[in-house]
Amino acid sequence: MFSLNFHKPGNYFFILPWVAFIPWYGMLIAMLICYAAQGHPLYWFMSEKASPVYISDIGATNLRPLFISCVAWEGLGYALTVFAEYYQRSGGDIPMFRRKSQGASRKFLMPPWYRKDERNLIFAACILGALGEIALLMCTIFSTAHYHHVHLAMVAVFVVLMFFSVVCLSTEYFLMGRHYALLHPLADHTRDLPEKPEDIPWYKWEGYVWNKFFISGLAKAIWLVFAVVWAICFGAISDDSTSACFEWLLAFWFGLLFIIISVDFYMGSRYKDSRYFNRIESFAGYYKYDQMLGAVDVSIQMTGDDDQSFDKAVTNSASSV
Repeated sequence: MFSLNFHKPGNYFFILPWVAFIPWYGMLIAMLICYAAQGHPLYWFMSEKASPVYISDIGATNLRPLFISCVAWEGLGYALTVFAEYYQRSGGDIPMFRRKSQGASRKFLMPPWYRKDERNLIFAACILGALGEIALLMCTIFSTAHYHHVHLAMVAVFVVLMFFSVVCLSTEYFLMGRHYALLHPLADHTRDLPEKPEDIPWYKWEGYVWNKFFISGLAKAIWLVFAVVWAICFGAISDDSTSACFEWLLAFWFGLLFIIISVDFYMGSRYKDSRYFNRIESFAGYYKYDQMLGAVDVSIQMTGDDDQSFDKAVTNSASSV
């Protein structure tokens, strides 16, 4: 008999993406219900009949407060979600508070990044995403009924910045996947594998390719490809009704990105109980792991029962860096 076993997460950051996007879905559904209940009206600022209408058209009516508040909530939630990844992978090492926390113990809530490139990509994704979400908020403030051209410009800014934000996120996971592929216990270590991804061409993968980082990066990339298709159809199709359908599709599609990130957080929080992480022979040369383990060449040997000793080792080593 099939049974679904939900293992206890290492922390509850995986709930944050859901808190961010559920009100977004609630807003979309509420708008559709109100639009249907009103009998699919032709609003006073619309030049021709369309069904369905654009999200912004409904948002320019008496539902404008709902539109503004839910978009603001979703935007803040996205920025905090991306920042939460940095926080978990850095061991709480926030640059602006680094001096205050110097010498304090660090607790890595997710596996650290391998190179500073991945850290920089998280920063870029957070900044680009935050700016994009601000542009989306401006769309709600400058309604299409009164500031149509400004509204369209802000929509374009939002789409472009969010595109690059997700590109950064997916690239981060692909880079981490390239490193993890060489370290993974299922990699064919009987072969003479390169020590680092820098030793192989950028387009080539070695080791165990289908690891969790690669799969997550691929999921984000596939999500982005479809999002680009929906966005192009939304902007290029001249028929307002058809174009609006793709806008609604894109809006609901956006929620899937939060679900992917939530899965990342859940699986990342359980890395100490991972089937393979505790079998990796060495993280030598990866600076965050050197900080986490307090040595240049340290092997991780632990089982699911060794969490307390592992946490103690991490705390002691982090206090010394």
